[in-house]
Amino acid sequence: MTLDSPGEEGLKPTRWLGFCSRKMQELIAGVEKIVFDLEADVEQQKGTGLLPFLGMDKSRAAVCNFFLKGLCGKGGLCPFRHLSGEKTVVCKHWLRGLCKKGDQCEFLHQYDVTKMPECYFFSNFGKCSNKECPFLHVDPASRLRDCPWYNQGFCKNGPLCKYQHTRRVMCINYLVGFCPAGPKCKFMHPKMNLLLGNQDNFKSQAPGPAPLTSAGSISSKDSSVDRLPPSRISALHFLHYHLRTRHNMAQPSPSFKPLPQITCFRCGGKGHYANKCGKISTGPLKGE
Repeated sequence: MTLDSPGEEGLKPTRWLGFCSRKMQELIAGVEKIVFDLEADVEQQKGTGLLPFLGMDKSRAAVCNFFLKGLCGKGGLCPFRHLSGEKTVVCKHWLRGLCKKGDQCEFLHQYDVTKMPECYFFSNFGKCSNKECPFLHVDPASRLRDCPWYNQGFCKNGPLCKYQHTRRVMCINYLVGFCPAGPKCKFMHPKMNLLLGNQDNFKSQAPGPAPLTSAGSISSKDSSVDRLPPSRISALHFLHYHLRTRHNMAQPSPSFKPLPQITCFRCGGKGHYANKCGKISTGPLKGE
């Protein structure tokens, strides 16, 4: 068998010898644990100077590792990009090289498939003909929010509700008072404070709680809390209801002056209010 002829397994001896030599070289003289000086210089960003002036385009530069740790002292003259805040969406103008905000942009200047903006055509028309579209194709059904009123037991809009109605089975143990499975339970644990997160989105669906005044009392203009049955009162309604009851019990009944002691600020006379006064003020009030 010559060196150029194929072996028994279809592999030429020359290639087989080269394969064995590479394996032996990795076992005897591996370089995985060796750290070169060049690698340390790159990590420490040695040899990088400052920018000539502020406001230069750094959209194609790497991210500054020291700025992420709060250790960069170069400021705006740093040749690397300073990313501040939690940016969850990639800048669509930066993808085309047209973003002029640089590090001050509210969006991410880094290509990340999971943080790409939504595709305009797929989100509006439900179809995108571009097979290599770099933007996210989000299913419209997955963006629907759960209806908080349906999760509490009843939604007056029924099937016409713009929010999602998901049927779930209540956990009997949780309703009694304690569920040993905790958050891993396969049944639903109902929450009574579902409207505490964002009430503005559901103002049109149900009446909100009565507003609090500066003194901690509840305004009497909205009595929607009293019209709700006890089983439908959420945690916020329940708190406002008790605050108003406690305030009314603690506050003494207002004492009004009898009408003969009332002084009119227009004519200075007694026995009537200014809005009922038929006289014209001719001088200062008595006692001034």
